[in-house]
Amino acid sequence: MSVITIPRVLRERLGEDGVDALLAVFSEVSLNTRNDLATKTDIKDMATKDDIKDMATKDDIKALRQATKDDLDKLRFELKSEIDKSKVDSIRWMLAFWASQIGILIASIAVMFKFFLK
Repeated sequence: MSVITIPRVLRERLGEDGVDALLAVFSEVSLNTRNDLATKTDIKDMATKDDIKDMATKDDIKALRQATKDDLDKLRFELKSEIDKSKVDSIRWMLAFWASQIGILIASIAVMFKFFLK
């Protein structure tokens, strides 16, 4: 236990009984504070075998990492197939547009020949 010295001014104001009461309060607070702190044995007791079983092991982490990689590969394949499908649809629409444009051009040339070459 440490020694606490009370300044003379405080002793004169509180009196001897007040100083003794103040020291008793300080020592009680000091003891209560120390009782609230965890010791090494308290910490060791907290980590029981059941808690250790619940912790993730390296193998568990590797399995989760592999599962995540597999899921990402699957999603990547699905995304590529969706992109390829949309490319094919775009090419179909472009060909249909070009064919209709060529048809309109040929029809307009035929109409011009029909009216102007009479």
